[in-house]
Parts: sequence; structure tokens; C-alpha cells
Amino acid sequence: MLDFFSRSPRKKSDPLASADAAKRWVDAQREELGSAVHGRVAALVAEFNETDAESLDSSTLEALLALNFETHGLHEQLGEQYLMNTRMPRALESQLRGQILHYGKQFLNAYERFLALDLQSEDGVRVYALLPLVLSRMLHYLGEYARWQFYRHYAPDDAFWLNANRLFLFAEDQGIDTVPVHLFGAVGESAGTTVQDQFLILHMLSLLSAGNLGIRQLHFAYEVLGRLSNRLTIRRDFSEEASFMIALDRGRPAARCNSAIGSAHGRYWSTAEFLDALYGWLAALEAGRPPAELKALLEPGIDAGLLRLLCREWAVKSVRFERAERVSVADRQIEVAYRLTLLHRLIRQPDEQLQMRGTQSHPDNYNDMSDIRIYGFVTGRRKDRAAGAAAVPEVAAPHHDLSRWSVENVSLTGLGVSLDAQGNEWVSLGALVGFRSQEKPDWSLGVVRRIRRLNRERVFLGIETLSERPVAASLRPLDGRTDMSLPSDQLWHGGQIGIFVPTRREGRSLNALLLPLAAYTPGKQLVMSARGKHFQIGLSALLEKGSDWCLAEVELVRPLEHAPRP
Repeated sequence: MLDFFSRSPRKKSDPLASADAAKRWVDAQREELGSAVHGRVAALVAEFNETDAESLDSSTLEALLALNFETHGLHEQLGEQYLMNTRMPRALESQLRGQILHYGKQFLNAYERFLALDLQSEDGVRVYALLPLVLSRMLHYLGEYARWQFYRHYAPDDAFWLNANRLFLFAEDQGIDTVPVHLFGAVGESAGTTVQDQFLILHMLSLLSAGNLGIRQLHFAYEVLGRLSNRLTIRRDFSEEASFMIALDRGRPAARCNSAIGSAHGRYWSTAEFLDALYGWLAALEAGRPPAELKALLEPGIDAGLLRLLCREWAVKSVRFERAERVSVADRQIEVAYRLTLLHRLIRQPDEQLQMRGTQSHPDNYNDMSDIRIYGFVTGRRKDRAAGAAAVPEVAAPHHDLSRWSVENVSLTGLGVSLDAQGNEWVSLGALVGFRSQEKPDWSLGVVRRIRRLNRERVFLGIETLSERPVAASLRPLDGRTDMSLPSDQLWHGGQIGIFVPTRREGRSLNALLLPLAAYTPGKQLVMSARGKHFQIGLSALLEKGSDWCLAEVELVRPLEHAPRP
């Protein structure tokens, strides 16, 4: 009795007094602050996390769950805002990311405080009844933190994985790891989930952290896991059918299962049933019949190709595929540039220098200088050499501030490089880059295919070589009337800039053209002028696109004697 009077009872107006009080408080705050109530709730929970443990009881936990539920929609909207604006300014991106992660961190810390309560007491029994939902939400927010690490090509540390694994072990010990709950919705409004489902979603997503998937692709994989995680079941006993494994007493993510862990904390699961559903969706997509479960998620870049990659990464057994052999190198650097306009300027420099030296009077020398065969456009190389040409003074090349990256390895299809994170914030998956080395001074073009940040100072990239012999080109409409209102750096020789790119895709040689994204229209015909030759071409399939550029396959219509005049 004395203990009752010694407590400081919560006032009815206290939002943490009960679930109803929390709902009324959020409604009142929403009328006053609108969407800013999301930050106000995070601040309130942060204040609660600073209080002593005497205020922890089932009513407080119910209030926290209600606060979380009432503002979850706003939290999701912030995440969608980030996903829809992946090219926002760095300051805004950092602010939005911080706001999202702060909210999850505060609720994660608040929920964790209740795990140490005596669950045998009368109030503890009521807390125990809420634990399946509490632990599911905790793993949900741990998964959210991991996703934001993966989005930025970082990896959570060992302490993170140990906490997540111990949390699932706690749920197992309490016998509540498979109790169904509705994470943020009532029955019928949302799909059910369990602690085990949320744990599996976290670890299955970690298998995709190699750095070759973009933000929206990772988000798609997360949504797929949310729909199919109930087809995965964790087992304590090892079997030959197991696909992945995890040691709950270690700070490591899931890994391929090759043999038993040899510990009572080893857990295993097979993806056979999971893959059956995934392959069904893949077959429907390839047949042009998007499954109803995925229609809301499909967008450019989210297609059957991505689903095939997921099927390979989550396969029942490891899938072996051919990969170009990497050869390590040391003490080698490349000079790097980006942006289509700058790349065009750098690629055309040798031609312009040669023209300035008076080579125009020796067309054979000019054509031979390129030492290039344009497949489909030019059927042979000129081998005539003009002897005794007069010496021409060197012409200084325009100066450009270019980055220098260290080459770690090379292969037939590209190279691996390392670079300082500071000053290279523009680097992203799918970025178009030009590079050259001292041994090979001509510019090559490549696309960033993989990013890995092992620490905050250094970034490792995998670059696929697009072409080692790009040619600067000028593009005009058939009537010769170029839109001269375009920015000056997009105009050259009376036309819009483009780069002819002989390349290979899926084992076949292609003629392709890099051009500004706004200039691409399927089937559009243009006149391409390159190194003194003119061709009428047609734009065909779009092979790839970036923020302001695209790579389109081109077809030769006919060679021309001269460029059209307006």
C-alpha cells in the first residue's frame, strides 16, 4: 500500500498513461502540427528513454505501441519521399535520412527497456502478451536500419548482427518467435507476420549487400520478402536440404549452408518453397502478365531481370556462373572524368588537335589517326601513310581537373578501383565514367556496376568497360535544323553532341550511341557526323540510361556524302 502512494501516478493528459491517451494526444498534435507530429513523437519517446525504470508497466508499453501505430503512416511517407527523390541535395538527403532513423532508434530503445521486466508478475504477464508485437517491431526497425546501410553501400557492424541474433534467441526462449501479429494494422487491414518472419527478412536482405543493386531494387527485394517470408521456416537441426544458416551467438549475418555449424545456436532454413513462388512470378512477368502481388512495385529498373537475379542469390543451392578472371595490379592509377558533356569534349580533343595542325589537307592521315573500325559503317581501315609531312608545333590541350583512382584489379570486362570517399560523392550505381591510364592514353568509357564502402574513407568500385574506342559525334535532324537554343556545351559542329560506342552485349557486337536523354525517341532518324564522315542512322532499342544520358542501339540507314544544310 505504501508503495502505491509513493509512486507518482501519471496524469490522464500524459500521452504515455494509456493507449487511449496516446491516441488522443497524437490527434491533438496532428491538428496543430500536421505531418511534423512524426518528429514530435520521436522527441517524446526520446524523453521517455531518459526516465528511470519505475515508469515501466504494461500501460506505458501499450501507449508506446499506440504512438508508434498512429504515426507509422507518416514514417512510411518519409521513406517513400526518399525513394522517389534519390537525387536530392546531400544536405536534404542527410536530414531526411536522419529523421527517419532517429524515429526508429527511439522506439527500438524504448521497446528494449521492457525486455528486462519480471514477466512472472501480474503486470509482467500483460507485458508478456504484448512481446510478440514488440519484438516484431524491434526487428522491423533493425531491418530498417540495415536497409539504410545497404542503400548507401555500407554494411552493419558485428555488434548490430549480434544484437539482432540475440533478440531472436530471446524470442525463441520465450516461445513467441512464431506467434502471428499484425505489425502496423488491424486484422484484415495488413498481412500477418511473426518475429521469425522479420528476422528472416533482415538476414535474407543481407545476402544482397554486394553493392550491385540500387536503392529501389533493394526496396523491391524487401517488399518481395515481406510477401513471401512466411514460406521460410527456421529449423534447429541441420539437413542436406538447408540453403542458409546463422549462428545466433555470433555477430554475423546469414551465409550459405555448406555443413552443420556444430553449435546449439545454429539455425538453418531452406528456400525451396520460397523459390517456387518466386519462379512463378518470374514466369508470369516474362509472359507479359505481371502478378497482382507485384503490380504496385513495378517501375523502370524493376523487371524480370531483377527477379532472375533474386532467384539466383536466394537459390536453394549456390548457383555457379562464369565470371571474368580478376588479375590484381599494384601502383597503377587511372584518370577519371564524368558527365556526358565533359566526356565528349575529352574524347574529341585528339581530333580537334589534329585538325588545328593542318591535317585537314591530308585526309588519309586524318582517317588513319583514329585506327578504328566502325563496324557496319566502315568496312575497312585506311593504311596509306603520307611521307615527309612537315613538322607541326604541338597544340596545348584544354585543362580539366580530373580525379585519379587506384586500380586494384583488371579483367576482360572491366576493372576494380579504389578511391577516396571525400570528393567523389557523385559516384553511384549506373554512373557513366570515362577513364584512361598512362599506358593507354586514349579514353575508354565504362559504367559503375558495383559499390562497396568498407569504411567511411575509401570506396571500392567495379566498373564494366562499355567501349575502349568511343568516337565523338555530332547529331542533326534530317533537315539539318538543330535546336540552337540548347546549352552551348551540348552543341558541336552545328549539331547536338553524341558519342558513337562500338560495344558488346550478350556476346554480340553492337553499334550504339550515347546521347542526351532528352534527345532519344525510339525509331527517330538522325544524321551522325563523326571524323569527317556522315551517316543517316535510326535510333533503336534503349540499352541503358542514366540521369541525363542514354545508350541506344543504332542502325545504319545509308552513308551520306555530306551533312544536311538547313
